[in-house]
Amino acid sequence: MADEMKRWGGLLALALLAFLAAPAMGDEAAVGEGGGGYLPLGDGWETNTISIEVPDIGNFPLIPGQNNVNSEAVYATITTEGAWTLSVSDQDTIVTKGKMTEYIIEGGAYVSSDPDKLGAAMMVKATGDYGSGTNQTLPTGGQIAQGGSALTDEQIPITFTQPVSWTDQVSEAGRGYKIVVTFTVSPGS
Repeated sequence: MADEMKRWGGLLALALLAFLAAPAMGDEAAVGEGGGGYLPLGDGWETNTISIEVPDIGNFPLIPGQNNVNSEAVYATITTEGAWTLSVSDQDTIVTKGKMTEYIIEGGAYVSSDPDKLGAAMMVKATGDYGSGTNQTLPTGGQIAQGGSALTDEQIPITFTQPVSWTDQVSEAGRGYKIVVTFTVSPGS
């Protein structure tokens, strides 16, 4: 059982999360790399933007029988002159469908024939002054934060929760689990 727990400990360290600021522009970020993008929300590029910064979340042990939560801080950084909303989803309705899915590390692709998936879907929420504090379950997801006034470099804490069951498969050598999470910002009312 101790060996099984050790193997689970590094599972998310092998996952790759991509964060997009908008459907037309985005940036993929491997674990340990920053990522982000900018989306104009009105009159000027410099003053109406949203960015997503992703620090290393490799220290995210996935322990069977628990709802595992990222231990490293992840923030959406907002700069805007007006109202906005931030939503989250998994737009892959064919392969992942909201669940971390078996991924070949060296080849950089999902396992093509019957990939293992974690049994439970990932959940994402935003907290702080603008976050709803409510988990949105992938793939559908939903709104996690909103604001109605001007902000400058406001950091919105983002929390990822991944339930893991004792029946979930431990990844094989050279493989891990991956999911691409899409963040979408929209003008608010």
